[in-house]
Amino acid sequence: MPRLVDHEARRHEIVLATWRLIAQRGIEATTMRELARELGLANGSVTHYFPDKSAILTAAFAHVFAATNARVAAHRTASGATGLAALRAFLLEAAPIDEERALEARIVIAFLEYAAADPALAGMFRDLMGEWQRAFGEMVAEAQAQGEVRDGLDVQAVSDAILHAVNGMQANGILLPETAREQRMRATVDALVDMLR
Repeated sequence: MPRLVDHEARRHEIVLATWRLIAQRGIEATTMRELARELGLANGSVTHYFPDKSAILTAAFAHVFAATNARVAAHRTASGATGLAALRAFLLEAAPIDEERALEARIVIAFLEYAAADPALAGMFRDLMGEWQRAFGEMVAEAQAQGEVRDGLDVQAVSDAILHAVNGMQANGILLPETAREQRMRATVDALVDMLR
């Protein structure tokens, strides 16, 4: 059992090192060799934990997804938020409004570059985004039941639009950093939520 724990701990270290390297040097400079150097490991030793860069990016993306979900769940548990309040909180957790979430957005963008050319990674992305779409749909349905949104909203179309907005906020927050200033991003999220009323 300790060997499994050590293996998982090392995998987690590699994922965090990937985040640091992407933040410092960008995706192209984040190589297996540079990861080994960052971690103080011998060249080639990273492949004991991940076979290639694509696998590392996949793990880093899954970690982003899990981290966002954990923050959303913690907020919802602490606040008891439902409907539009829960949706607003979710969008803020996914938006790149601080250093941690901006780094997460950079990981997402890097992952998408690989996923676009890899059917398995694209499938993983579809599965994870499907989870978010279902969550958005549930929150919009809650808002409908509570009378918070206008009549006649197509929940599926709205959950699709919200997903597009989240992915756009992440990309634009990195490529158009002026849009990711916290006050402006919060105003963007408020505008998205208010459009449903």
